[in-house]
Amino acid sequence: MKITILNGNPLKSQFDTYLRKVQGALEQEGHQVINLALRDLPLKYCTGCWGCWVKTPGVCSTDNASQELDRAVINADFVLWAAPLKMGYPSELLKKAMDKHLPLIHPYMEVDQQEAHHLRRYERSPRLGLVVEKEPSTDEADLRLVTQLCQRTALNFKTRLFFSLTTETNAAELATRIMDENASALPLPARPSPTHGVAVPAPSSLTLFNGSPRGPHGNSRIFLEQVAKGFGGKYQLHHLVNVKDTEQHVRAFSAAEAAWVAFPLYTDSMPALVKHFFEALEPLVSKGGNPPLGFIVQSGFPEALHSRYVEQYLEKLAARLGSPYLGTIVKGNGEGVRIMPPQMTRSLFENLQSLGACLSRGEALNTEILTKTARPERFPAISGPVFKMILRAPFAHGYFDKMLIKNGVYEKRFDQPFKLPS
Repeated sequence: MKITILNGNPLKSQFDTYLRKVQGALEQEGHQVINLALRDLPLKYCTGCWGCWVKTPGVCSTDNASQELDRAVINADFVLWAAPLKMGYPSELLKKAMDKHLPLIHPYMEVDQQEAHHLRRYERSPRLGLVVEKEPSTDEADLRLVTQLCQRTALNFKTRLFFSLTTETNAAELATRIMDENASALPLPARPSPTHGVAVPAPSSLTLFNGSPRGPHGNSRIFLEQVAKGFGGKYQLHHLVNVKDTEQHVRAFSAAEAAWVAFPLYTDSMPALVKHFFEALEPLVSKGGNPPLGFIVQSGFPEALHSRYVEQYLEKLAARLGSPYLGTIVKGNGEGVRIMPPQMTRSLFENLQSLGACLSRGEALNTEILTKTARPERFPAISGPVFKMILRAPFAHGYFDKMLIKNGVYEKRFDQPFKLPS
């Protein structure tokens, strides 16, 4: 069996020793193991350029290190995601690698589990497992949330998560779990309900953090600015893509009267650069007096439910920081907002402004407006077959087809560049 271990440990520690023991146990049984220390790869953040979909289909065109990574992943029988937990989620380093799995799937959509998901690019995908090292503050809720988020990521990569363990598991036992080809995947998590934020006294200003990897050119900035417009007061806007300014971002968060973080859904959670920011906030956990905190999550999927899993994590993150949780605004089909004509965004912008006005009045976010903004939450059972037929029609993929044709690679759209010869 071919096994790839993605070691997301940012610093050398006993975690590496643990994974070497797992590797040794697997190799002793005759398995081929690639143990990638991600800190030794010059991985770049995914920028959301979609080059891997519309310029060089199946390959990240800007990051050679991610090509080595994806080749080792897609040709494995089993991939182990491994990392210490940082602020209740696996390390930024592992998240950066997971974001770089995007070339392994196709931009086109299909209906799976009565939900919109990406088409597979390769005939087969490796089984997946997760092992994490707990933080001192880790509780059962943290482990449950991480497991659910990784299950969703696995589903979108056309595979399943077969276990979610901690380093308290004996290395030999973990190796046995990896080798068990007859094991059943973990059952998919139940669909969570929206969270609810609290009301706080009306702040005089907002501090906004744009987590789009496209920086000021992404959709998240637009969402934040519409909330700020409804709020009507002063605001500061920071772009988290400027990671060199992270210390400044942390100071701005610490000094904020109320903070909002917006980002696009990336492999079913936050982009790695947003995780970088969350980890940088760790020194503030014990500080106390952190500002009220709200979030916006927008995605390219039509249904809001895809973002509900990371929403649960965000609520827990606010609690970890001791920040009053203002709630999370969720919107599907957000990718095209930046290029839509005004008549197509009018209703959305009015809703976002209304939610901003709630803040200015010292009110909790209006649940009715949150629901309207999020629609559709999920496809009704009766519409699933209809959506499936629509996705089979040629026009359904026109958005990406136009870009593929423009770049002269339409005929290569189904390429499998990392497939090894039989």
